[in-house]
Amino acid sequence: MIKMNNIVASVCVLVVGCFLMPGSFAAEPKWSFEFSAGVFEPDDENWSTYYGSQKMPEISVAFARRFFSVFDLGVALNYGVDKGKGRLPISELTGGTVHYHIVPVDIFLLFRARFSEEQWLVPYFGGGYTRFNYRQEISGQGKVQGGTNGHHLRAGLQILLDPLERKSAQAIYQDYGVINSYLILEARKTRAKVGNPKIELGGLSYKVGLLLEF
Repeated sequence: MIKMNNIVASVCVLVVGCFLMPGSFAAEPKWSFEFSAGVFEPDDENWSTYYGSQKMPEISVAFARRFFSVFDLGVALNYGVDKGKGRLPISELTGGTVHYHIVPVDIFLLFRARFSEEQWLVPYFGGGYTRFNYRQEISGQGKVQGGTNGHHLRAGLQILLDPLERKSAQAIYQDYGVINSYLILEARKTRAKVGNPKIELGGLSYKVGLLLEF
């Protein structure tokens, strides 16, 4: 019995040592920068009536700070624009060419399921606060702009690119301090209402991008 307990204890020490030994998380990243692009689908089911399509292009940049190897606390700036003809969904003005701009700003907390240095598929999920800024312009009839508070949820997959070209990854690390590079695939759901009666400005975003860890 004593011998079995010693074996179990030795195995536990070995397993813990594998996670704590130097090099398990060599040059552990502390910061990340992300650039992504995709489409935003407004929840307004009549959107295509105003703009001809239910989707609009969107780009995003984000910075985050890493905590405890698996949590990211960050801020993201998103920008989308669409153009069409018809009635403005917020102001109810009619006629002319319509330009609609959105600038949602997100403060988020993410959990990344990364448990080893060489893990090449890293799923993640999280969410947080959103300040949804918007501006609508219609030719000859002025503009309506403002902002409202909301929230968002996001989930995605990070694909480690470093194993594809080790030499290039090493050179980028030496020259720019980039520890890891990921291709990211993400979906984000935003909720933000404005006006009385309330109009939903949020929607669903799909993005593809590049994430760099420092």
